[in-house]
Order: sequence, then structure tokens, then C-alpha cells
Amino acid sequence: MSEFSDSYHMKSNHRENAVKLIENSGNKGFVFEEANGWVTFLIEGPAYDINESVMSWNPGLIVHYMYAEDHGWELRIFNKDEIVFEYKCDWTDEISTEKEIFDIDIIKELIVQQGNPISNLEELFDLRDFDYEESPAYKLAELIGLVNYEWVSADYFSKDELNERVIFVD
Repeated sequence: MSEFSDSYHMKSNHRENAVKLIENSGNKGFVFEEANGWVTFLIEGPAYDINESVMSWNPGLIVHYMYAEDHGWELRIFNKDEIVFEYKCDWTDEISTEKEIFDIDIIKELIVQQGNPISNLEELFDLRDFDYEESPAYKLAELIGLVNYEWVSADYFSKDELNERVIFVD
């Protein structure tokens, strides 16, 4: 089975901020514990689309991370309701990339905040070959400090799996 991940990551040290965002936007979803200054959350409903109601209530910086193992990956960054970074890479047939809004300084700042080096960063976005063992999507997620990005989507979770690490917002 191939991985299909779709997650949001709020720049925050407090899980309650993501809970409040989900409630205010009229959605349901799952919220993870904070890690590395990020709170991961998942929204129930159609996957791989930006949930506009979430973005309209966004109080700060949110990363929307999508990864489809056999097809490609996308990364969008929002500052409140404004998209400030958008990148898409598809390798379904042949490798193609789209850099709609591509401000690499935003990525560099997030990497530096984690204390990670920014050398060879452009290589992650200028993909020539795809190696399943060293996914550029995984590498970037790790560089910016995301922890909950691999095999993570609302479709993979059920309320039966909840624990202190992941809560459900109804």
C-alpha cells in the first residue's frame, strides 16, 4: 500500500491553539501534541484540498503538507489567510515541478529556527530523479522540524485510536 499523507502544521507551542482553530472554523479533526514548535492537526473531510474555513480563521503560520508516495508531494505555507509559499512536485509519469509562490527565504527561516543547516536546500525543490529511500518531502519536513508527517491523514485515524498524544475535536 502506498502512503497518502495530508496534514496541517501550526507554528505554535500550544495544542489548544489548533483545537480553537478547528472549533472556530466549524470543522472536526485530530490534534497532536506539540513538537519542535509545531502542532500537527488533521481535518475530517475531503483530503488534499485546502480547507478554506480553516485558513479564514488561521491566527498565524500554517504549513499544509501533502505526500502521495507514488505520485508526488506539495507544500503550502499560509500566514493567516494569505498563501506565502506554494510548491508542487509530481513524479507519476515524469518529474515535473510547479513553484507558484516560491519564497525560499521562508523555508530557510523555518530551517534555521530548528537549528538545521540550509546548505543544498534548492536540491530538494529542483528534483531530477526520485529515490523512494530519500524522499525530498521527508527531508524538508525534518529540516523544518515537523514530526507528524509520515502516514498521517484524517483517513488513517479513527476515534478508537485516540490517546494523550492525539485528541479529537468534535
